[in-house]
Amino acid sequence: MEETKTGPMIGGLKWLLDIIWYLLWAVLTVSAVTVLLATVLFGAQLFGWLPGGVATSLMGAVDRIIMLPLLVAEIVTLLVIVHRLRLIVRTLISGDPFVPENAGHLRIIAIAIGLYQIVRYAAQGLVAISLAVFGFRIGGVELTHFDLNLGPWFAVAALLVLSEVLREGARMRQEQKLTI
Repeated sequence: MEETKTGPMIGGLKWLLDIIWYLLWAVLTVSAVTVLLATVLFGAQLFGWLPGGVATSLMGAVDRIIMLPLLVAEIVTLLVIVHRLRLIVRTLISGDPFVPENAGHLRIIAIAIGLYQIVRYAAQGLVAISLAVFGFRIGGVELTHFDLNLGPWFAVAALLVLSEVLREGARMRQEQKLTI
């Protein structure tokens, strides 16, 4: 299909999504390396391979680093969402956004948001268990109540409805093309 002239908003959105995409990859790389380093240091401290002074000074940092796996999961989820948005914008720039693939992209975005919320709830539970049972303090976090944010769940529902509307619209458009 021939590329159509896009407005400044679409061009700006594509530019913003590209910047976010590369920034997320940079943050993911740094976070993954930090998680790996923290795991190695924790193992070294657990087996007594670190001198006492080093182990004591690292304990202040380890309790903050322990939440990094959740950050990595969040970044991966954001990468999935941004990637799918970039694919949708690409079809918009090409001049044909009403394709069945975009319905699938919206569905994947909805699922990614839902999965992230479930991971967040699991992390809250693990933090609560560690605080209550083991007496751990993780980065100064104190969990006093369960935080149920309905906004993301409404976004999931809205995206699922929009994906079905887009899928049905693309199907009707294809049927119309065949009847003419």
